[in-house]
Amino acid sequence: MFLCYSNSDSSGYRDSSLHHSFFPVGKCFLFDYNFEQLVPDVFYYAQKAVLHPTAPLFDQEKQTLKPRCIRALKRIFMLCDHDMDGALSDAELNEFQVKCFNAPLQPAEIVGVKRVVQERIRGGVSDLGLTLEGFLFLHALFIEKGRLETTWAVLRKFGYNDELKLRDDILPVPTKHAPDQTVELTNEAIDFLRGIFRLYDSDNDGSLQPSEFDDIFVTAPESPWTVDPYVDAAERTPQGNLTINGFLSEWALMTTLDPSYCLANLICIGYGGDPTSALRVTRRRSVDRKKKQTEKNVFHCFVFGPKKSGKSALLNSFIGRTFSSNYTPTNDVRYVANAVEQIGGSQKTLILQEIPEDGVKKLLSNKECLAACDVAVFLYDSSDEYSWKRSRELLLDVARRGEESGYGVPCLLIAAKDDLDPFPMSLQNSARVTQQLGMEAPIPVGVKLRDSKSVFSRIVSAAEHPHLSIPETEKGKKRKRYRRLVNSSLMFVSVTVGAAVAVVGLAAYRAYAARKNT
Repeated sequence: MFLCYSNSDSSGYRDSSLHHSFFPVGKCFLFDYNFEQLVPDVFYYAQKAVLHPTAPLFDQEKQTLKPRCIRALKRIFMLCDHDMDGALSDAELNEFQVKCFNAPLQPAEIVGVKRVVQERIRGGVSDLGLTLEGFLFLHALFIEKGRLETTWAVLRKFGYNDELKLRDDILPVPTKHAPDQTVELTNEAIDFLRGIFRLYDSDNDGSLQPSEFDDIFVTAPESPWTVDPYVDAAERTPQGNLTINGFLSEWALMTTLDPSYCLANLICIGYGGDPTSALRVTRRRSVDRKKKQTEKNVFHCFVFGPKKSGKSALLNSFIGRTFSSNYTPTNDVRYVANAVEQIGGSQKTLILQEIPEDGVKKLLSNKECLAACDVAVFLYDSSDEYSWKRSRELLLDVARRGEESGYGVPCLLIAAKDDLDPFPMSLQNSARVTQQLGMEAPIPVGVKLRDSKSVFSRIVSAAEHPHLSIPETEKGKKRKRYRRLVNSSLMFVSVTVGAAVAVVGLAAYRAYAARKNT
């Protein structure tokens, strides 16, 4: 036996494409099926379960809509509430009906819908129209009554897939670009985000409290920065509130790591411009190197170094975290991002990616691992000779990979823990190595003394000049000399052949002229 619904006394939304009213309020009755009737019904309901699954929408145990479904329906409600008065007027309801089901509503049907909502839920209807509470109630009722196809039709019309995320086909993310090109937010998207920050900063204190931050993503599938790699990746106030720099830096990080996810969240929180205007692809880094300048606004820095060299302390200081003497090893890749003020008043966003020592070999096994890296820094404990030697080894490994792959990157050495006594011959050894590789002298940093701020400006400056600070190993120098020799030899051969051809041509002309005269 199957539970069915009669449309004989129905009123409310009509769905002509599905041949039933959007909101049925008819009589419930039961049918006994014989075997011939049962077989096609089994296939029908099996197909319905696949096309219109219950699990993403409804919690059967709690008998409530699931959070992700509520978030999606909230976004749809807000998109349809054109006058933003918190309710769907009759005209807005009718427009919604036409958009989703290609059929207008009659005045009596609108009255019927609102009457049912009023009878079942307080606050579902106001003087202005159907409220968000009423809108959510209707969909919960559809699902309870087995009318999942109605809610799914609405969700799919507004671009959602079966996981209640925006479909890829409505996310025009640039995918065809070279490995050494990255994706950034455009100025238009950044201006939109600044406006969002100001809008949700209700107390105007220049930061977002957790509740204010959560409100921004109430129409997204979930709050995107509560899990790795985004959690604890940006600057916050001592009270734990997100600053404007932290807010924009998180977006820059998300754009760099997952442009599609970034664009989906932008659209979900209300970005109304052309989605193609939100992202831009940067110029190839190899071209930047030839032109000796870059147009990038976001720089990605790999942070290498042996264990206990101070990598985590450097990252923490970058986002304003206090120094801790407790050592906690980093086992996974970690990111932080923040804005860096440059000389002249320009501001760039710097992303620091901490590479655990144990993960370097795996990273470098990928030929294109350095393609997305704008600059690399190598930390060592200036009081520990082993730390220096290990950092030098890592630097040489990265330099070799850069030479082999063609993705050589500017590199800087950072002498961390400068507040401690250096090991013997520290300055001499580091000066010799940097001179051999054609690099700057190591930058002394004492994170414990909170004097690391200038180092981040140095890192950005190195990234802004992609043709400088690229280390050259002996093997790389030999390869370059060999290429120069080959090129000069080819040039010599070309000139020689050209001269010979010219001489032969002149001799032939003279012989021809002599025969003509005789």
